[in-house]
Amino acid sequence: MRFRRPRERKETVLNLTPLIDVVFLLIIFFMLTTTFHTVFQGIKVDLPTTTTPQEKIERNIIISITKDNRLYLDGKEVIESELVQRLKKELEGREGLVIINADKDVLHGKVVKTMDMAKQAGADRLGILTSYVKVVEKKL
Repeated sequence: MRFRRPRERKETVLNLTPLIDVVFLLIIFFMLTTTFHTVFQGIKVDLPTTTTPQEKIERNIIISITKDNRLYLDGKEVIESELVQRLKKELEGREGLVIINADKDVLHGKVVKTMDMAKQAGADRLGILTSYVKVVEKKL
């Protein structure tokens, strides 16, 4: 009987090029989608515009006032009489920055009253959210 000697085994080669391509595409996808994250919480508010850019807004407490004078605290509708108590609970253990996200057609008095209630609840700082419009001057 003649036994054959097994030939050398071929090692399998894993081609990494498609794997690297997929990883790079995923990185690009996640980088792009994180830049589209906005501070708005689904409440329709037409913001006033400014010509000076605002600093980046991180996770803060947001009070929204819609065109029909409804109040929202972090996306949940709130009655005006309950705003101070609910805001106090939200401010516990956090930095006292409260952002007012008011529609441009809301009366000034309503915004000032909301700012006063935020101060009563213990807010250290207040901010007003606007949309930034870059103005380009044309020379004649």
